[in-house]
Amino acid sequence: MKKCLFALLFLLCFQLSFAQNANHLNSVLKQLKFKESQINKELFTEKILPYDKSKSVLVIPKYDVNEKDEYGNYYFVLDAYIIVIDNASGKIIYKGIEPNAWTSDAVVLSSISIDTGLYLLNKTTRAFGIRVNYSGSSRPNPYSETNLSLYIIDKNSLKKVLKDYTISKSSGEWDTNCAGEFEDANSTFDMDKTQIHNFSTIIVKTKIVKTVNVPTKDDCIAKETIKKETSKLIFNGKEYK
Repeated sequence: MKKCLFALLFLLCFQLSFAQNANHLNSVLKQLKFKESQINKELFTEKILPYDKSKSVLVIPKYDVNEKDEYGNYYFVLDAYIIVIDNASGKIIYKGIEPNAWTSDAVVLSSISIDTGLYLLNKTTRAFGIRVNYSGSSRPNPYSETNLSLYIIDKNSLKKVLKDYTISKSSGEWDTNCAGEFEDANSTFDMDKTQIHNFSTIIVKTKIVKTVNVPTKDDCIAKETIKKETSKLIFNGKEYK
């Protein structure tokens, strides 16, 4: 009985959240004077800011180009509309527009997500992130990449302080059976105590795993080598470089 009640409550919460997201999207599209057909709804995403639950971030990918080639593959270019709304009224508070921000072609733009990690740039400024994920379609040459951008609210406007940093990347070349080489690089951010232009330096810690697959008579042997690197992103007064 308890399990059924829990499942029912979960379903109701999910439906309420879904309906609320749809209402927010509809409201914002009206304010922007967009039609649904002008945006890529599969890539649209929304998230409540955990450190300010009266506000939500919406990422609205608006088509600039939307075509299909002779083989039926989609090619599109998207303008990025990064929107912050008041949850109670649904009204747009802040808006960032980036023309031709994202392209999907042979390397497919597979998903977009909002990252509300602990990006404390100083005592009073916390950034949120937008992660854009890409994946290749070649089986012999697998490829994927995630780019991270950071945004802050500064002087009643939305400001991008980090642009398309490659936070993870995977690539390889193999015979689709065993023999081949692969490389995976994944980075994490730590905020340093050092500040330049009143913003903390970002310490980037990257783990790189290289894998070599070698076929044997009855098996496929994988040998890994791991390397760790550390670098810095420094705020130059406008953005992190």
